[in-house]
Amino acid sequence: MPDPKTIPRNQLENLRKSELIDIILTMKDDDGGSASISKKLNEVIEELDKIKKLVVSPESVINKKMDALEVKIDKQAEIIFKQQLYLEALDRKERRANVVILGVPDEQESLSGAVNDADKLNKVWQILGVNNVAGAHRRLGDTAQGGTNRRCRPILLMLQDESQRQHILEQAKKLKTAGEAFKKIYVKKDIHPAVRKEWKRLSRR
Repeated sequence: MPDPKTIPRNQLENLRKSELIDIILTMKDDDGGSASISKKLNEVIEELDKIKKLVVSPESVINKKMDALEVKIDKQAEIIFKQQLYLEALDRKERRANVVILGVPDEQESLSGAVNDADKLNKVWQILGVNNVAGAHRRLGDTAQGGTNRRCRPILLMLQDESQRQHILEQAKKLKTAGEAFKKIYVKKDIHPAVRKEWKRLSRR
């Protein structure tokens, strides 16, 4: 058994319980040695306690980093939310003078003698009693293979005047009583495709 006083501290900390007991027993008559071992054991216990507190403490480095990361994520989420609000407002502004006309026969199909979309829309305006409708228009979606589409693709009409859009929407109900060719044509406000998709999903329930 080596002299406990000559054992380096790092070796003493790594001793097994049985080895520590043997050392204590051999030094039972040596108060100084016993006190030294007791001191070393207490130091080891204190260091272990410090390590334990460091791991579980909310002030630990890991927890501080986690807290900082959480704050950063919250700030980013707030920025993204504000950007979404801005984009939605911008989208509504761009669409506020638009209408979507549904049910107008697609390419290669006529509507009361009209073949191209411009003439088909003029037929609709005649039914509604709306004059001087100015604005660009285009079909939404792609045609099926072969150039035709069994389902009529909607027509997006981008008007120059928001008040004219409102007038068209108010007169759209006349289409229901305008005969077989027009009763399935509807005029709606232009909305975001994601909203339109959700409405379509809900209508199928």
